[in-house]
Amino acid sequence: MNTRIPSAIDERVPSRWQGTLFECKAWAYRIRRTLTERLRGQHASRHTCGMALHELPVLAEFEGSLWPQDESDLRLVAGKIHNLRLAAKRMRGLEIPAGAIFSFWKQLGRASAARGFVRGRELREGCVIPAIGGGLCQLSNAIYDIAVRAGLEVVERHRHSRVLPGSLAEFDRDATVFWNYLDLRLRAPFAWRLEVELDSERLHVRIRGNNATSVDMRPIALRTRTTDTLGDCSSCGEQDCHRHVGSQTLNRHRTWLFFEPWPEFLALLERERGDHDRVVDMSSQGDRFHLATFSRWHAALRTRWALWRKQPLPKARADGLQVAARALARDLRPDDLHLVVEQGLLPYLWRDGELAGRRFDVMMNALPMDAIQQRIDIAAAMHSDCKTLRDFRAPTELLQAEREALAHAVRWISPHAQVLALAGSRAAPLDWIAARLPDARIARGDGAPAILFPASALARKGVLEFVAALQGLPVRVLTPPGAAEADTVWGDVAVERVASIAAGMARADLVVLPAWIEHQPRSLLAAIARGIPVIATAACGLPLSPQWDCVPEGDTTVLRRAIVERLGLSDRH
Repeated sequence: MNTRIPSAIDERVPSRWQGTLFECKAWAYRIRRTLTERLRGQHASRHTCGMALHELPVLAEFEGSLWPQDESDLRLVAGKIHNLRLAAKRMRGLEIPAGAIFSFWKQLGRASAARGFVRGRELREGCVIPAIGGGLCQLSNAIYDIAVRAGLEVVERHRHSRVLPGSLAEFDRDATVFWNYLDLRLRAPFAWRLEVELDSERLHVRIRGNNATSVDMRPIALRTRTTDTLGDCSSCGEQDCHRHVGSQTLNRHRTWLFFEPWPEFLALLERERGDHDRVVDMSSQGDRFHLATFSRWHAALRTRWALWRKQPLPKARADGLQVAARALARDLRPDDLHLVVEQGLLPYLWRDGELAGRRFDVMMNALPMDAIQQRIDIAAAMHSDCKTLRDFRAPTELLQAEREALAHAVRWISPHAQVLALAGSRAAPLDWIAARLPDARIARGDGAPAILFPASALARKGVLEFVAALQGLPVRVLTPPGAAEADTVWGDVAVERVASIAAGMARADLVVLPAWIEHQPRSLLAAIARGIPVIATAACGLPLSPQWDCVPEGDTTVLRRAIVERLGLSDRH
């Protein structure tokens, strides 16, 4: 009978029994901690996020890379970033009152799969292993490091048992956490604010407050703890270990998020879609049928309900877009690290923390909300009694969210000329795709020239300037169905209702749209394609071309002159 002599490798490879024993010990410690805190009344409170302290000075801040240079399993890094993303949602803008205790685990809660946490890297018993919630120590390390430098009292802190090369543990400025008995707890005699943010490459953590005794103790090059040689489940080669998973491939890809895609964006997807790219939209396919259908209906109902209650259009659309953004975010995976997002979804995804730790491009189907409201303000100053200009306002928090998100976007993708001008070096231009309308033309006979106004008769579409420019001219205006400022907006101008823009196009001698805001100039493109003269503003987003006449927004005199010249009229006004 051969007797196998245990080798040195066998001795250091953990067995399943050792793993089970570790879990039993961990649960014993958890139960003891819970009972002790309840009996002694030492349990910490959960704090809320707010804006009361956001203007206080920064006492200390930390910035660290999310992507280790020597990492062998990038899928675990993606998992770590996902776990940090979930933690950041619960800790960004956290405000702690003077004398109150901040507890890492009380604030975060257990990092379980049921709560959305995934496998990341975790240091356990001398090995770097894949574990649910792995990677959160990068955040606890950063919080401890800046807490010391900000002058906070450290109520509880635990060192890592082993030291990873390049980590804060080398400088004895680390804090390991393991739910729930290894916690990081802090306190200060002043109110303070914790800010946690992730961009596509780095983790940023700041503490704000008023403390004259805070110090700047940045880690220096001198090491205070010796690094250890550790086993790594993804690269150590010990395939007999029950923890062994082996290195997994992270397929770099883009994830396209659509809600109401333009033809230009679908054409871009067709051209650029890679082999591993994903499309996340509201289509009813496969197992997502019921969820997608419900989400579409929910978004549409929210929008219609808001409009029925006479809410301004931006507010009504915001309600529907928020539902859509959260529905689409549920389909995102930890390895979706590069997103291509429709602009309407952007502020909600940013506000909810879904873009943290990710690169993203934006498919711009409108001007930024800031720019829209600046233009509306100019128009409102000229027409102070116009209600639709006064109430065309987006919520302040959405303006701020979109502003911040657009500042972090890699590319602004759009066919709209003015959007591209605002994007600067980040502009990714697309060509407009003209809408196809019936080619039938109806002879106008000897009647007055017909001008098509291809939009709702609203002030932001330039109808007030249009009516003023037409005073005394022998013309007829063709208007399609849609909202209007009031029945009296046209005054003495001869107006004829048409069934659709296509029907008006068939009879029009000229198409005019002097809009303040216009994001989809499809009727103008169709008119140009059919050789019908077009007068519009630069706000319509068309590239400058001899094929159409560009007039300034709000300038009635120039608009009237252009109409007279195009129709060959005599202006005696």
